[in-house]
Amino acid sequence: MQNEKTSVLVLAQCDLTMRETLNTRFDTRCAFTFAENGEHPTAEQLRAAAVIFGEPSEAQLAQTENLRLLQLTWAGADKYTCMENLPQSVVLANASGAFGTIIAEYAIGSLVALYRSFGRYWSNKQAHIWQKYDHAETISGKTALVLGMGDIGANVARRLKVFGAAVLGVKRTAVSAVPADFDEAHTLDALDALLPRADIVIGCLPNTRETAGLLTAGRLHAMKAGAVLVNVGRGSLAGTDDLVSALQDGHLGGAALDVFETEPLPADCPLWDMENVLLTPHIAGPSFGGSADVQNTIWHICMDNLERYLTGNPLKNVVNRSEGY
Repeated sequence: MQNEKTSVLVLAQCDLTMRETLNTRFDTRCAFTFAENGEHPTAEQLRAAAVIFGEPSEAQLAQTENLRLLQLTWAGADKYTCMENLPQSVVLANASGAFGTIIAEYAIGSLVALYRSFGRYWSNKQAHIWQKYDHAETISGKTALVLGMGDIGANVARRLKVFGAAVLGVKRTAVSAVPADFDEAHTLDALDALLPRADIVIGCLPNTRETAGLLTAGRLHAMKAGAVLVNVGRGSLAGTDDLVSALQDGHLGGAALDVFETEPLPADCPLWDMENVLLTPHIAGPSFGGSADVQNTIWHICMDNLERYLTGNPLKNVVNRSEGY
């Protein structure tokens, strides 16, 4: 008797070429159902799914009965780590490793934009104003503190080094040796001693109990006067009111923010009107609809973990729910 195929429900965007790739590679072992672009999977499809690719809602998860693997297409998994409708028996895996390059390039690009006043020049272009500004900084010679030394943090550090910055890294657990992309590596308990050295602070941390509210008002003011903050991790890293205060009183020289304590950012938030703030709507690391390289890497991660699941081998990128990443 032929073994029953594993039911795989695909909620992520999946073009015809990738559908064909999935069906061909796993032809005899998996039955794929594709529900995307606003389509809602049926209750029967959710009940049957042993594996899901993508990000189901809590209501959808409540309808699953046979789910064994939830493979996210995001790097951040905090939405799911405490979700009641996701039993501990379900393995939760993320797409860490897909976003390091694109988010690091965002971080470097935003630093250059702040240091060279690109926002002001863009506004002047719109108004047809020819005006020069004296302020100009370089990344070279600066000391950058990177919060988080995973895939994203390491990619950010690598590019900062190319630009001539000294790079300090902070992570939750101790490291036996300093990684090649960093000049120094520390644990979170060294943060207060490191902040006064930082011309640049770049947040690449997930949202966990330890990282939420990590950059308090006091810590924002412990950074060098005129320092720049870039946050590409999670908006919970610093409170909005604390950020506004540190920018309004002039202690922070600027900020590039892709994530916020509240999303969407309220229309009346003062950050919108600050000339020295680059603000984007959580787009530093798009999963789909953007970079083909990112999409291809996501699908490679999904297929690799599906292969491992089917063959009984250890999965990659498994999220530790108690730690939050």
